[in-house]
Amino acid sequence: MAKKKKKKKRKLTRKGKWVFGIAGGLLFVLMGWFVYRVFVAPTEAEKEAGAFPIRGIDVSKHTGYIDWQKIKGQQVDFAYIKSTEGSTYLDPRFRYNLREAKEAGIPVGVYHFFRFHRSGKEQAENFLNHVNPDELDLPPVVDLEEWGQYNSSKNADSVSIELKIFIDAVEEESDRRVIIYSDKSSFRKYIQGKFEENEIWICSLNGKPAIEQDWVFWQYSHKGKLKGAQGKVDMNIFNGNRDEWEAYLEE
Repeated sequence: MAKKKKKKKRKLTRKGKWVFGIAGGLLFVLMGWFVYRVFVAPTEAEKEAGAFPIRGIDVSKHTGYIDWQKIKGQQVDFAYIKSTEGSTYLDPRFRYNLREAKEAGIPVGVYHFFRFHRSGKEQAENFLNHVNPDELDLPPVVDLEEWGQYNSSKNADSVSIELKIFIDAVEEESDRRVIIYSDKSSFRKYIQGKFEENEIWICSLNGKPAIEQDWVFWQYSHKGKLKGAQGKVDMNIFNGNRDEWEAYLEE
C-alpha cells in the first residue's frame, strides 16, 4: 500500500499573526464591555434611585441567611420582611428575620403575598395569626401582583374586591393604613382608582415610577448585593428626605 503524503502545517505569516492578535484583542474588549454592561454598570433605575437618601430592603426565605448586624452598617434605613402568603403559608425565615432586624435597630415592617385563588378573609386571618402589628415600626403591606399566581386570569374586579376585604380586616386590627405593593401593570389592572386612600409601594425596574397616584416606596432592583445577605435582596427607596422619613416613622 502506498504511503500517504503528510500534509504540511501552514504557519501564520507575520501579517496573519498581527490580524489574529487584533481580532483577539477586540473580542476581549467586547466581552469585557458586555460583562460590565450586564453585571456591573448601574441601571437607569439605580442611577435615579441614588438621588433619594433613604434606602431599604425587602427579604424573604429566598434571600437565605442574613446577618442583620452586618446589614445595619450599609446604609439600610428600613427593612420589609415577608411574613405570610395565601391562607396558610408562613415564610420559614420570618420570625428569625423579624427578631434579628429589630435587634439590629433597623425599622421593620412585614408584608403578605396575596393569592388570587384564596379569599381576602382567609388571607387576613393567616396574616394576623402570625403578625403582631404593635411590634412593627412601619405599616403592614400587601403584595399584589400577577407574577406567580395560580390563576392570573381571574376577573380583575373579583381580585380587587377580595383585596379590599383583606385590607379592611388588617386595618381594623392594626389601626394603620395598609400599603399596597405592586408592579405597574398590576397597579393599573387591580388598584388604580379603587384604593386611593392607601399608600403605594411600586416596583419599577426601568426607571422612576410613572403611575397615576402618589407612591411612598419604590422598588428599583431585584439584584442588590449586601454583605451579610446570602442571596440577592430587593432594593427600595423612600419618597422623601431624611426629615420626612423621621416624621413618617413617628406616624
